Amino acid sequence: MYYSEMKQAVKLLANEWNLGKKECGATGNICAWIYLFTVLEESEKIVTCKDGRKLIGFSGYSKDNSKKHLLKKKFYTIMKNKLYKSKDIKDLDALKVYENNYDYLPKELENYFDGEVSILIVDKDYRGKNIGKKLLLEVFKLAKKDNMKNLQILTDESCNFKFYENCGCEKIYETIVKNQEYGKLGNISSEKAFIYEKKL
Repeated sequence: MYYSEMKQAVKLLANEWNLGKKECGATGNICAWIYLFTVLEESEKIVTCKDGRKLIGFSGYSKDNSKKHLLKKKFYTIMKNKLYKSKDIKDLDALKVYENNYDYLPKELENYFDGEVSILIVDKDYRGKNIGKKLLLEVFKLAKKDNMKNLQILTDESCNFKFYENCGCEKIYETIVKNQEYGKLGNISSEKAFIYEKKL
């Protein structure tokens, strides 16, 4: 991703998802930048969709034990870690807890997948036009070309998770995720979370 695309990606992420901003009291789009650097540090490839010069969606995949793009990935890791120290984040512990809430892969599946769909996001103004499906199918195509046998997809009931079934994915795990940040305030929330598999 070029820097101009990254700025658009951050704006898209900030408009669509909370990403812990509310929980940690962050200002600006710093949580979106942290999330984007996390995605880029993990991803083998990113595919994008634009309307003219406007970025309206993107997706990507990670590959376990990959030796590619190590220098670039290290750069994204350094940038992300710098942002964690920013004064724009009022409560870093709350942000870390928020991030860990969605780490629900069970031990029996830890070595099962060759990689993961690292991101899939489409501008809400462009949904219903098969953009998400086109992006995801391109990711599957690239991952298969990269000699991968399967991909995991982590999602939850706040998303249109049935979309993945329509793209040939199979739900293989379901759990309940509790929002611990709200728990600190005595207002515990929870939601169903799912793991889908796409065989390539």
